[in-house]
Parts: sequence; structure tokens; C-alpha cells
Amino acid sequence: MNKLFVLLLLLAANFAHAFNIGDAIPRFEITDQFDQVHTIKADTKNIIVAGDKDASSIIRDFLLAQDKGFLAAHQAYYVADISGVPSLISKFFALPKMRKYPFSILLLDDSNKDKFSKKEDHITVYTVSEGNISEVKYIKTATELAAVFE
Repeated sequence: MNKLFVLLLLLAANFAHAFNIGDAIPRFEITDQFDQVHTIKADTKNIIVAGDKDASSIIRDFLLAQDKGFLAAHQAYYVADISGVPSLISKFFALPKMRKYPFSILLLDDSNKDKFSKKEDHITVYTVSEGNISEVKYIKTATELAAVFE
């Protein structure tokens, strides 16, 4: 029984930390604002993470200025942490607004918010190479975001 407990504790600790350089992208499911379930794939090139409203605004404005299908064409995902948004506000205001956007926003909630690093007033950019995290950087501007896709 103790061995089982230790094994479960180790597994939980393994999934509780944010992705770091060298980590393989594990297969996990994450839901977008349209209630569609997505699996982040090993051939992903970039994962763009917004941990707060300001970062989300920069990403949103950048993506709205791009062609439809921009994220898919660049093998990228946009992830937003909505875990701090009260459920009623999320349900009646935030999600309906997000559903108007022509791109998917993968949503972090209390169950998965710790998978990605976030820094206040920054966008976290995970660069993926051959299924592994090769770089994690924090950016603040749309110009820096555009450079990610060059």
C-alpha cells in the first residue's frame, strides 16, 4: 500500500510542474472557448501563453490582424489562463466574447493552470522542437510576438 501511495505521489508531482526546457510535450487534452477538445501535438512549434488580461489583449489584437488559420499554419497554440476569473463572469461574459474570435483559445482552469509558466504582464512563449521544449521566453509586446513567427 505504501508503494502505491509513493508511486501516485511521484506521478502527481511529475504533472504538477510547469513545462521546462528539455521536457517532452505530453499528450493531454485542453478545451477551447468553443468547448472543443484539443490535444497539443508533438509537431507543435510554439505555444503562446497569456497569464493575465493584458497579455491576452496583446495576443488577441495580434491574431485578429492575421489571416484566418494563422495559428494552424504556424503549428502554434494560443493558451489563456482563466483560472482566476470567477465562474459566473467567465460563463456569461468572458467566454461569449471569446467565441466571437476566429481562432481557438485553449483555456487553463484550476485543473491545468500549473502546466505552463506565467509571468505577470508577460506573454510566455514555449518553442518546441522535435516534441520537446527547446526554449521558454517571456515577452511583452506585439512586435516581440510577431518575431516569434518570423
